[in-house]
Amino acid sequence: MSGAAHSQGGSDPRHGPGRAKVGPARRLRRWLQRRGQWMLLAIGLSSLVTLLSLTQPLPRVDQLLQDSARAALAPPPSEDIVIVAIDEKSLAAIGRWPWRRAIHAELLRRIAAQSPKCIGLNLMLIDPDTEHPGDDPALAQAMQDSGCVVLPMSVSAPAPQILLERLPESALAKAAAGIGHTHLVIDQDGVVRSVYLHEGFAGRMRPHFTLALRDAALGHADAPPPQAPPGTPGPWLHSDQQALLFAHGPGRFKTLPYIDVLQGKVPPDVFRNRYVLVGATAPSLGDVHANTSPDVPGLMSGVEIFANVLQSLTDGRPVVIAKPWQDLLFNLGPLAVALLGVLWLRPLGVVALIGTMLALQLGIHLGRPSIGVLFAPAAGVAGLLLLYPLWSLMRLSAAVRYLRRGTADILRDVGRRPAAPPQRIAGDFLDRQMEATRAAVDSMRDMHRFVRDGLDHLPDATITLDTRGRVVLANAAALAYWERDASEMIGTDAHALMAGVRRRTTGAPMMPPGALLAELQPITGEGTDALGRSLLLRCVPFFNADNAHGGWMIALVDITEMRRAQSQRDEALRFISHDAREPSASILTILELARQRPDSLRLEQLLSGIERKARTGLELADGFVNLARAEAERFRPEVLDLATLVQQAIDDGWANAQQRQVRVLLVAAPDEALCIADRTLLMRALTNVLGNALKYSPQGADLECSVREQDRHWRIGFRDHGPGIPVELQSQLFQPFHRLHHKAHPEVHGVGLGLLLVRTVVQRHGGTVEIDSAEGQGCTVTLVLPKPTAAELDALTPTQE
Repeated sequence: MSGAAHSQGGSDPRHGPGRAKVGPARRLRRWLQRRGQWMLLAIGLSSLVTLLSLTQPLPRVDQLLQDSARAALAPPPSEDIVIVAIDEKSLAAIGRWPWRRAIHAELLRRIAAQSPKCIGLNLMLIDPDTEHPGDDPALAQAMQDSGCVVLPMSVSAPAPQILLERLPESALAKAAAGIGHTHLVIDQDGVVRSVYLHEGFAGRMRPHFTLALRDAALGHADAPPPQAPPGTPGPWLHSDQQALLFAHGPGRFKTLPYIDVLQGKVPPDVFRNRYVLVGATAPSLGDVHANTSPDVPGLMSGVEIFANVLQSLTDGRPVVIAKPWQDLLFNLGPLAVALLGVLWLRPLGVVALIGTMLALQLGIHLGRPSIGVLFAPAAGVAGLLLLYPLWSLMRLSAAVRYLRRGTADILRDVGRRPAAPPQRIAGDFLDRQMEATRAAVDSMRDMHRFVRDGLDHLPDATITLDTRGRVVLANAAALAYWERDASEMIGTDAHALMAGVRRRTTGAPMMPPGALLAELQPITGEGTDALGRSLLLRCVPFFNADNAHGGWMIALVDITEMRRAQSQRDEALRFISHDAREPSASILTILELARQRPDSLRLEQLLSGIERKARTGLELADGFVNLARAEAERFRPEVLDLATLVQQAIDDGWANAQQRQVRVLLVAAPDEALCIADRTLLMRALTNVLGNALKYSPQGADLECSVREQDRHWRIGFRDHGPGIPVELQSQLFQPFHRLHHKAHPEVHGVGLGLLLVRTVVQRHGGTVEIDSAEGQGCTVTLVLPKPTAAELDALTPTQE
């Protein structure tokens, strides 16, 4: 495993600095690949929106968006404003325009009789009336009597680069409560959408007609600036541009014909405590303009436009035109939010975010009453509308490049050469590339499944860890070793799992806390766990395609049986080297003694000694052979009756029992005790247990045998009345070549393999051996064998037939 990681990375995994030189560079390159396109898009769109915001090359789009929002926010017409209209009806009744100023004086007296807030007389009364010299004083007196009358002024250009202020006739100007300009800003399409609240020469700025009217009514009117000298050169300045917010509702401003007011045909108190605007509404007088009012399509008279401006001023809802820097921030703000959104949100989330930003921008570009700023949103809307298509195009191109590169990498990793997508695949280039990637992914999945299944079927406990030492994958052997299911294993700290595994030589922990976090050094060696099992541990790091540390792999090989077999072999060799040679050496010694001293031993003693040593050697050989057969002989299952087998073992040992004067009794047995067993092996085990019990039974004693049923098992017991086995020595019963009573009972022959053979046979049958004994109280050896089910018996019955 470690070697594979070395060859893949191209360097020793212990050399951390070598990997660090590669990892950060690739990470930086990947970061630039991911964020570079976004940065390019952000810079490009931000520059485009900035250019459009500052130059505003899309005035028609801005005006269209502004007009729609203005119509949605239009307030209802105010009841505090009344228009006295010079309409076609009044022209027909009074006569051709212009009318005498005495008529205007009479109109003012009738309006003033109802105590209005202020009267705006939107009539150009510039030159004195030479035909009727008494009319100007009369009008001036009526203005003074009214208390608050505002007059308009005009500007003319008698020559290029020369502007001339034209104020009302001097007597009228002195009687007026205020004078204001009546300039309306006409856009390129000929539509009136805004006014400047202040215009004039430097130091001589004059308010708009409606602003002068409001200030005069509130008593805030400043002294009018002196008239500029005739022919004052420019520039003509303007400030405080305010957007027109036309009233919208079931009705328009209350409008009364001039002639009706003059003749007193108006309701009482119609002018009381209201603003009164007097002006021409008849189209024939030419004071009409295109507008964006939702209720007045086409042309609107100037006096009605002034009524809308006046309502914005008196309601405290002026809507000013945004400055260039305000437009820039307004358009760049939503774009910046949307650009950040494309980094973290999914496609549907990005679309929803862009839609929200568009709705927000279109909804507040005019502003609310508390904001009162009219923005030019076309640049920002254009940027938001371009964002997703451009981002999708860039990401689609990047995805195609990634698919091609990823497909080639996958095919190379699984050992196949990259091939062009099959021409038979229908669809565009993306469909073909996706199909090729799908085939490559299928190959990689097959490889992954192969590796995973192979790992899962390994006989040794194997786990895969992340870089922090937490389990990410465990095979079936590992789950069985730690006795956990997969959900419990995943995420477990390997240091805790391996806490009980200690080195065989020193007893130190093989994986102390933090060992996997300190350095990338393999951990190998032999140890033992808390259950005494011998384990071979191999923990090695592995690396990913970037040659960076990807995690750890741990393999635990259970070598307990191998160590036990090795120990048995060593013990057997030691025993054979001594005990196996002892009978032959004794026979040779007896023969040499008989040869050198013929008279020292009688023939009967000589033959008896040789026979005894020969039998000992034969028993040793038989014990080895029988134990080897019990461990390695092929298991031949058949249906057997345990009661019959035990009786047969008793019959076989009858002669030996008679010789030792021991009575063997079958004290308990059912009529039939069926089990599935190997006849030869089981009979050998029963004979050994019975023979061992006879060896230690005193003369004249009884040896009790029994076959009993308990739960799902058969219990075959052999109880003798011999010396018994101390409890502290019972753990040594099944050690090979180990005899507990060879000193106390030298007359009992044996090689110490009988009970080991019995345990081996019983374990091969799926059972256990139980010892119940105490010193001086005899011993009971019980063989516990599983009781077969009816299905198991039926499965073997035909074979028996």
